[in-house]
Amino acid sequence: MLFLLMVFTLLLLTGLGVFRLYFGFDWTGGDETGELFALRIRGGQSLNVFEARPFGQAFWITQLCLVALCFVLPVFRIPGVLIISAVTMTGVSLLHHHLPEASNGTPLEFELLVIVILAAICILLCVIGDRRDQRKMAQLLSKFVPEELSDQYQLDADLSTLAGEERNISVLFCDIRDFSTVAQDLDSPLLAKWLNLYFTHVSRIVVRHRGSIDKYMGDSVMAFWGAPVASSTHAFDALNAALDIQNEIDQLNAQYRAAGLPQLAMGIGISTGPALVGPLGSEHRMDYTVIGDTVNVAQRLEAQTRKYHVPVIVGDKTIADLPDLLFRELDTVTVKGRKESVTMYQPLCSVEDSSEALVENLALHEKAMKASHQGKWDEASALFAQLRDSWGPASMYDLYLNGIEQARKSY
Repeated sequence: MLFLLMVFTLLLLTGLGVFRLYFGFDWTGGDETGELFALRIRGGQSLNVFEARPFGQAFWITQLCLVALCFVLPVFRIPGVLIISAVTMTGVSLLHHHLPEASNGTPLEFELLVIVILAAICILLCVIGDRRDQRKMAQLLSKFVPEELSDQYQLDADLSTLAGEERNISVLFCDIRDFSTVAQDLDSPLLAKWLNLYFTHVSRIVVRHRGSIDKYMGDSVMAFWGAPVASSTHAFDALNAALDIQNEIDQLNAQYRAAGLPQLAMGIGISTGPALVGPLGSEHRMDYTVIGDTVNVAQRLEAQTRKYHVPVIVGDKTIADLPDLLFRELDTVTVKGRKESVTMYQPLCSVEDSSEALVENLALHEKAMKASHQGKWDEASALFAQLRDSWGPASMYDLYLNGIEQARKSY
């Protein structure tokens, strides 16, 4: 509004001739000065307001309309600006037509030009403001939904048009071990700071690997790959994100030590398979999320990391999409509420990066697991004991050995 008033005042004073700028341009190439051209700007005045004859009734009514226009236009959006400007131009034209004898001051054409200029400036400001608001909204949405979905929301704000669909995706669950102990030792502000560093660490790596943060649940982070944009590498990206989260945990713990806060350890579970993805919720609030058996399996796999003392566990459907990586079979379990069992694996490294010792130990492990499945307890026990001492983790192989002893007693 203030800007429009300033522009209007400048136009009015220019139109009245209270002050004017004169531009002169001369081509001077070839003269003794050595300059190619000269531009001269000078000011002048063709009207003395105090000595001028009365401007007339139409002039003052028009100026009042234009001042009012400066106050009214910023209130409306572009369609309203166009309508009000058109109405004002019509009114000013009729005023000059009915009061021609009182139209001293500026001509009708100039008054109409002023209205057009004010409307154009207001429309330009509206466009700039809309773009700025869109950028702010995009930044805000990107903190809650995937970037691709944020762009889609801006194109179509009607969430009901974004129906859920079944996709083949990979889901990652990351959870802090012994969180209850930490929560008891820290007061609320320190606990919030502690959690925020952890969430930042996990989220940064998920986004780096083109994943989407679904939600934060207490001390857990749920992320997924393969939606809203379909991906043929979602299992690979999810696994690499999980490994980076674990590999870079020392950096996070260094921040904790510097702040005098407890360090942490995490467990991660990854599951691959079909899931329903899309906006879910009510008319009051909706979330873009994933639901289905694949999500439940990922959460259960993360819980098994504590039992088997490994940082990352993936399901059998995940390793089926990653033939170039090596995995260590952990166990076959039945997930609660699920008919089919899930074979769990620990990711090790790529085939190219594997050492001869790793390949030998992995072959012994597979032989031991096969003997255990076939009920060859002596062979399995001897191999597990050898692997416990040469490879580890010892606590995991002790779990297998204890399981064999229980199986022997049951027969």
